[in-house]
Amino acid sequence: MDLKHSMTKTWKIANKEIPNRVILAPLAGVGDRVFRKINRRLGAGLIYTEFISALGLLYKNKKTHKMIELGDWENPVTIQLFGREPHHLAEASKHIEQTGADFVDLNCGCPEPKVVKNGAGSALLSEPDRIARITEAMVKAVNIPVTVKIRMGLTKDKPIYMELSKMIEDAGASALAINCCFASQGRRGPYHWEILNELVSELSIPVIGNGGINTPEDALEIMKTGVPAIMIGRACLGNPWVFRQMNAALSGEPIPGDPTIDERFAVMTEHLTEEVKLHGEYIGIAEMRKHYAWYVKGMPGASTFRGKAVRAKTMEEMLGLLEEYREYLLNPSHQ
Repeated sequence: MDLKHSMTKTWKIANKEIPNRVILAPLAGVGDRVFRKINRRLGAGLIYTEFISALGLLYKNKKTHKMIELGDWENPVTIQLFGREPHHLAEASKHIEQTGADFVDLNCGCPEPKVVKNGAGSALLSEPDRIARITEAMVKAVNIPVTVKIRMGLTKDKPIYMELSKMIEDAGASALAINCCFASQGRRGPYHWEILNELVSELSIPVIGNGGINTPEDALEIMKTGVPAIMIGRACLGNPWVFRQMNAALSGEPIPGDPTIDERFAVMTEHLTEEVKLHGEYIGIAEMRKHYAWYVKGMPGASTFRGKAVRAKTMEEMLGLLEEYREYLLNPSHQ
């Protein structure tokens, strides 16, 4: 498949145009507004928020409502919901529509115990009829397109992806994203990209491929299945530059190299500064600890830097540590 000549950069979900074919996945506990902004700037064509509790919106939980506040740069953007009652999801979708989001998505794939124990996320895979009813209720409740994200099934001995995907399409969904593994696998492979060929040939709505896509070479391989777009999750943690690399690969352009030390630290500093603006100094610095572990993974002196970062309490301390570590890495003996 000659990707350079076989497709344009843009594509559509319903009547909404997406500027490229690489999507930022919903990442719980990670995908806040600052994270989304950095990944958007570096090439994510469509961005998903971290998933949102439908009941949290309906019960007017302040933290939940804060999570659906969007920046004016975010479109196109999808806000993802989780829950299990059709009328709850329908009402919550109305809140999403009012934010200016382009799409509302139903999560049917999260395996986190705190979600599953309430019958939401991947627990819904045991109830395909319920997923169809929820999807239909959401579609009827709003004018924006409704999308759904699933897995292949709960366990490898019970694949339901084809039957379920057709039910979701019949219920009125405008697109389907599928993590090409089973809920029982959690966040581990193997990933079965080969099923995407079958889904693309059987469905008339766009099918977005997800799961185990880590490199530009992976992106090229999975696009051979005929999917119009791919969704990137863990591969962008500490590496938002993966979006520009994958976009280049899919456009037939030279793939940019990894960021320079200065570019990496400029983004790390930006991330810190914006998190503190959004959450305040104490929470912002705490939020950044996990991100710093991802940004410096595999680099010389990373464990020492992480140890210091965990103990830092103020913005001034963190900025000092970043500059100290940057200078350490710029020493020719560490390149």
